[in-house]
Formats: sequence, C-alpha cells, structure tokens
Amino acid sequence: MHAARAVVVLWSAASRDSDFVLEEAEYGKCKDILFPAFIERVECPYEFGRIQTADLIEWNHQLEHAGLVQLLASLRVHLNGAGTEPLHSAAPIQSVLKPGQTFRDPLQSGGEGPLLTVIPAGRFVMGSPEDEHGRAEREGPQHEVIIAQPFALGVYAVTFSEYDRFCEATGKKTPDDNDWGRENRPVINVSWHDAQAYCGWLSNQTGQSYRLPSEAEWEYACRAGTTTPFNTGEKINSEQANFDIAHDRTLSAGSFPSNKFGLYDMHGNVLEWAQDCWHENYRGAPNDGSAWLEANGGNCDRRVVRGGSWYLDPLLLRSAFRYGDFSDAAGVLLGFRIARAF
Repeated sequence: MHAARAVVVLWSAASRDSDFVLEEAEYGKCKDILFPAFIERVECPYEFGRIQTADLIEWNHQLEHAGLVQLLASLRVHLNGAGTEPLHSAAPIQSVLKPGQTFRDPLQSGGEGPLLTVIPAGRFVMGSPEDEHGRAEREGPQHEVIIAQPFALGVYAVTFSEYDRFCEATGKKTPDDNDWGRENRPVINVSWHDAQAYCGWLSNQTGQSYRLPSEAEWEYACRAGTTTPFNTGEKINSEQANFDIAHDRTLSAGSFPSNKFGLYDMHGNVLEWAQDCWHENYRGAPNDGSAWLEANGGNCDRRVVRGGSWYLDPLLLRSAFRYGDFSDAAGVLLGFRIARAF
C-alpha cells in the first residue's frame, strides 16, 4: 500500500461498510492520491463526501461512458507527473491558459472540439434570497460555495453541428431539430444520458476529461460575479436573451451579448443539463463546487436543469432558477453545455 501511486475506491453498500476499504480510502485521502467512484447509489461516507467522485452507477462496460472517462482521465493527469506518457501531446498547452482565454481541443479524428473559455476560481453565494421575485423554496437555503480551481466551460451550448459529428462517428441516431434548422443552433431533444455519451466521446477524442458542469459551477459561471436575479441586472429583456416564445423556437448560439465571463445564452434559448442528482433544496449541499451525486434524500433518476429556455417566462431564466427532469427525458426545451477540468 505504501508504494501505491493511486488508490481507486469503488463506493457500494458493501465497500462503504468495510473497515478494510475505509482504511485504504483514508490512506489515499491523506496522501492526496484517492480516486473514488460510485458503482451503487449509496451515500458517500461522511469524511469523503467533499471529494469529486466519478459516477459509474449506470456503466455497462461502455468505453465512452462519461464517468469512466472522468475517472481514467483524472488518473492519467495524476500519473503523468510520475512519468506516464500523456494521452494527447497538446495537453500541457492548457496549463498556461488564463481566466477569460478561449481555446479548442484537437480531435484525434481531425478538426477541433467546441470552443471553451477558462472560468476563474472564486467564491459566490449560491441560491436566491427569500425576497427575490419569482423565488421558489428549492432555490434555498443560500450558501457560500468556493470554486478552488479554474475550470473550462463551453462558450456556447453544444450545437447541432457539434453533436451531429459525434452521432456520425458513433452511429448514434441524430436528434430531431423540430424543423427549425441545425448547424449553429443548440442541439435539442437530447437526454442527460445523451449528454453523458457526448462527453465520453469527446473525452476519448481529446484525451481530456469532459463532463457536464456541476450545478454550482453552472450558477457561478452564469452569475459571473453578479448577485442580481439575472447576470444582466434586476431584469432581462428580449434584446438580451431568447425567452417567452418571442421567436417561437431556438436561435443560433451567440445571438445575444455574453456575460462577463464570455459565456453566451446562460439565460434562455435552451435549458441545460447539469451533472447533479435532483435534491428538493440545498440542505446538505456541497460547498466546494462539486456535483451533488450521492442520494442523501435526493433522486438520481432526475437530474438538474438550468438556465430557462426560448419558451419559458423570464422569472424561470433567473440565475438561481433550478428544476429537476428525468434523466431519460428529451424535448425541444432541453440542451446542454460542456465543462472540463485542467
């Protein structure tokens, strides 16, 4: 054990109650070489609840499963420092990027992945104050979240052209565009599982760890330093976002001004899947920006969606607005945005 360079712990009902497994996990945590993953829907042992944990609960030996890719990519990054060859020769370039810079990862099959921007580390108060107009109980209690490390987030929601490329490469059926057009419009009619599959494919193509943003990362990035209901201020109008059936459909990504982090359409156009299981409120939520994956009174058959859409009332576009939809749901309101670590 003392010669180990990494400790991988698979959390299940049996491993959680095993003194041997807990001892190994504690060793890995103390040495900062612990890489945990859920293989059953259980509550994480208390002392390990704040460690980013891969989700392998629904893994069925697929190489492109996002949870598996996340775990393997984290291990690669850790072991690369000890002499393992990096999967992709361009990876070290990202270490010099600064907050606000944009970049694309090369694809092994040729071309480049979606445009990303570097989101700075920081802290913010998550959720809405009790006096915010339109507030729901599920948006509280407010709590401070610390984003300790910069991360990358898609400048736009994933578009049809980006998603169609994945479908062509994997043989997956392309989603319907509702006769609105494809190309640069945000992809719609995609489930949480579809988004996971795309992240897994993109991770394999780039050698980087792509995933959906956590709910906390999403709100932090949407607010971009603001504390008002919208990142545009107390109100939002039709020149700032696509909402309330003003256009009766989605519009091309980037049709409205970006927020202060350089992100487009964080309000409106399409609802965006987050990584987290659905919880009815924030009691017991992580305060480190990680995805809230353990059940702990939540429902992992439902996943968080954020941001409002072309169809919804402006009060449902607020930075704190949150909703949980079934992970296999897909419709004309639902899309997603990608994230990755450095």
